[in-house]
Amino acid sequence: MTPMTNGSIGPHDPVIALVTTDPVSVDEKMTLRSVAAVLAAIDIGTALVHRGHTPVGIVSERDVVRALADEADPDAVWSADVMTEDLVTADADEPILRTAFRMTDEGIRHMAVLENDRIVGVISSRDVFRVLCEDALEGW
Repeated sequence: MTPMTNGSIGPHDPVIALVTTDPVSVDEKMTLRSVAAVLAAIDIGTALVHRGHTPVGIVSERDVVRALADEADPDAVWSADVMTEDLVTADADEPILRTAFRMTDEGIRHMAVLENDRIVGVISSRDVFRVLCEDALEGW
C-alpha cells in the first residue's frame, strides 16, 4: 500500500497549511434549494452564512438534509433558518493535531480558520484525518 502524499504536512504543522481555497459564502436569505446547488456545484460540504459582509454562521449539507427530512420547503426555508450560529474557529497557527481534538470534542466536521481576525478558509475533518493517517503510515 502506498500512502497518499500531502506535501509533507504533519500533525504539528499549523492548520493554515490545510487551507487551499477561499471560504465559500452564501447569503442568510438564500433558499435551501440554492444552498444545495452551491454546495453541489463546488463539491463542498459547507458554506459560511453571511448577513451583509459579516459571517453569522455556517450551513452544511447535513443541515440541508435534516431540514428536508423534516419536510422543509426548499424554496421557502433560508440558510439562516438551518445554519449553526456558533461558528467554531481555529487560529491559523494552531497545530493540526490540536484542531483534530477540538473538532472531536465539539462534535463538528468543519472549522473556520482565522488569520488576523479574518476567516481565510474552512477545513473539514477529512482534511485533518488525511494528515493524521499519513503521519501514522509513516511510522509503520
